[in-house]
Amino acid sequence: MDGHALPMSTDPMASVARSTGTEPVYRIADQCDGGLFAAKWKLENVSVTTGGAEEGILAFRTSGSATVTRQAGGESVRKRPAIGSATFAAADSRVRWITEGCSESLHIYIPQARVQCFAEREFSVPSPPRIDEFFAVMDPWLQGYLRILTSEFEILAGAGQPPDSLLLAHTEDVLLRHLLRWHSDAGSRHFDALVPRRPQNPLRSNIMRRVQDYIDAHIGEDISLQHLADLACMSPGHFLRSFRVASGMTPYQYVLEQRLQNARSMLASCAEPVSGVARRCGFKTPSHLSVQFHARFGTSPSRYRAIASAPSRTGATR
Repeated sequence: MDGHALPMSTDPMASVARSTGTEPVYRIADQCDGGLFAAKWKLENVSVTTGGAEEGILAFRTSGSATVTRQAGGESVRKRPAIGSATFAAADSRVRWITEGCSESLHIYIPQARVQCFAEREFSVPSPPRIDEFFAVMDPWLQGYLRILTSEFEILAGAGQPPDSLLLAHTEDVLLRHLLRWHSDAGSRHFDALVPRRPQNPLRSNIMRRVQDYIDAHIGEDISLQHLADLACMSPGHFLRSFRVASGMTPYQYVLEQRLQNARSMLASCAEPVSGVARRCGFKTPSHLSVQFHARFGTSPSRYRAIASAPSRTGATR
């Protein structure tokens, strides 16, 4: 798994640290709610074993050129994973990983119980699904999404800020959906079962308005999926699907768009520093706003403000 393997333990990050004598570059979330959690690792010349834990590990190589040998079932496979490649080590499979050289990767720890609950909720499968193991694959969707996720995590971790709770909920949904669809025994043996059980109804207009009003009133705060679901009197999974059908985007995407639109309006209409705009619109740091703003509008907040506040050509010649 890009060489940063996990021995049997109930705390996978602590196990990596003990086995390698290294602390993670940063940690994201924890196991308190039973969901996904993550860590960024920079390791060199390690030999450790995965398997026997409650979590599978999705590893995404972000830099480095270490060679990795995977040993399992009497077979040995040696590769030099490319930057952007992904590896999945299943929770129930004992594998030894040996690395030669240095590399960095993001590990996302995926509890098997969470996989099973997601599959039962979303799809009609005859038995609990198992995500297939894979080693240093170039999956374009995983590569694109995990690059974005890594960038988001590093901005927040560098500022000592936790990630948006809606982002974590969104990540769990899209990652599990993709892994089950393209990298699981359910996908290979029961393709038709991965069609949702029934068409999802959108949120009713009055409930959608209630949720939107809450988001507007709390745009500068951390907004959780659980709280939004409570407003709609739904489970988080049911709410997420109904919201997506009603709006065409996930709750996280919707909240991010509202924050960006609010920031754009403030930048054009008031002289508050960019740091204040970021805080009032719910961005953890000014750099977090800058990255998202540039991705959405193609320019920086400061440059947008300069253009928006400049006098028009007609007005300047009067």
